[in-house]
Amino acid sequence: MLKECSYCKGQINTEIDSYFTCLDNFIQVKYFDTEEENIFCSQECFCNYVQLEEIEPLEEEINVKDKR
Repeated sequence: MLKECSYCKGQINTEIDSYFTCLDNFIQVKYFDTEEENIFCSQECFCNYVQLEEIEPLEEEINVKDKR
């Protein structure tokens, strides 16, 4: 069965391709109106879809914590 990635719109053949889906109930309710929208071709596409970003501390903040 052909489906498309919710982020990049790439084609996914769910019978032969692996894919990612979010299992968290809170995120499912808040982000997805249907089960068809909860399908991604990669972890990167999922993270971009929900706007997950790694924030690293500034070097000054690290130095202040080390001095305590």
